Amino acid sequence: MLREAYVSGWRVARRAAEQTGLLERLDRADNGLAKHARTLFAIHDVGELSRLDLPWWTYPAIAEVDADLARRGGQARVFEYGSGASSVWLGRRAAEVHSVEHSGDFVDHLTPALAEVPSVHLRHVEAPQRGDQARVQSQRHGHEGLDFADYVASIDGVGGTFDLIVVDGRARSACLRQAIPHLAEDGIIVFDNSNRSRYDEAILTSGAQATRYRGWAPCLPYQSETTVLRHR
Repeated sequence: MLREAYVSGWRVARRAAEQTGLLERLDRADNGLAKHARTLFAIHDVGELSRLDLPWWTYPAIAEVDADLARRGGQARVFEYGSGASSVWLGRRAAEVHSVEHSGDFVDHLTPALAEVPSVHLRHVEAPQRGDQARVQSQRHGHEGLDFADYVASIDGVGGTFDLIVVDGRARSACLRQAIPHLAEDGIIVFDNSNRSRYDEAILTSGAQATRYRGWAPCLPYQSETTVLRHR
């Protein structure tokens, strides 16, 4: 309820900012604080974040991943658990992006934004309700009894190794375990919202070297954390 109220509040504020010319002034600004303030008006708006050319990770992590993709000369192979503005951002910087999403409604919402990035292959993998028989569950409230086993295993269906794997969807601990064998020798994994304590064990036991990037993130009025993992 609080989250919905926050998003609605910023959307009301956005209309006022458009009418007063504030958005236009923020778009022209070249300092970091103003640029971050501009993103606050784009919360949960894939089109706006895509136009601002930002994924929803912390800024230090964005810079790290951007540099890694640039080093690969636009030839990176990417797998992404959880689609969104990051899918467009990655599609502009990588040769091949495979993104999996559990929500059919969100797939429909996102598809038009992907028209400019044909390198992105978006796949809907539903999480059926299986109650106590669910093999892989998400710890997110409201997802009790949903089975994310096929969603987690979707990386196996694509196959091969990836230069970048993004874990930013559902059942993230299970996704991380599934991702490790598919990570290229010099590849990286981006694990978002790693400040949530429920992910600590999965990161600590992954066998990978983890670098935590805490800081501000687009659309948020508080700091968050994104972790980048590499083979040891």
